[in-house]
Amino acid sequence: MTMLQSRPWSPPPVVRPESEPPAPERTDIRPGSAQDLEAMTTFLSGLSAETLYKRFLTGLGQVMPPGLPRQLLVPGATGGSLLAVRGAAVIGHAMWAPVPTADDPSGASTVEIALVVADDHQGQGLGSRLVDALVDDVSGHGFAHVHAVVSAENHVVRRMITRRVSDARYGRDGALITVTADARSLAPRRSWPRGASTAR
Repeated sequence: MTMLQSRPWSPPPVVRPESEPPAPERTDIRPGSAQDLEAMTTFLSGLSAETLYKRFLTGLGQVMPPGLPRQLLVPGATGGSLLAVRGAAVIGHAMWAPVPTADDPSGASTVEIALVVADDHQGQGLGSRLVDALVDDVSGHGFAHVHAVVSAENHVVRRMITRRVSDARYGRDGALITVTADARSLAPRRSWPRGASTAR
């Protein structure tokens, strides 16, 4: 009888599941304050000349105007600011403040809104999240009208406005467009990506 030579046993290969891609880093939207001064200064310093122009409608030059970061964080006694933060870094800013207009010379019932997003984070829905948060913030303070001044070339912000406002009134002065709307007609459009949150 022929004896079969036994072969050494070896365990089957371990099939390891493919690792899941890391979850997107969390982005919070929260009120800004004077304690955010250093992070806000870093944020503004990192914006491109084009982004700065679209936000401030003028060139800021090589040196940032003194006091600008604090003014954006604390816009007067009755204004408000919001920050989009990722970790310790500011990646977006929005604000509102009472403003006099031809129809409301005292500025008692009209607020101006403005926002800016870091260049590397544009086109990802962050501006829309900031606008939605502004809508919530302004509506809670009893103002009747919302006012915004944008460059005619800033098609992104213009689309954000038209998607949320049904009764906008437009005025044009050269390259600038002024938009005024009833605060009650502002409609947030909430469709935020995974990893997004709003801390209020």
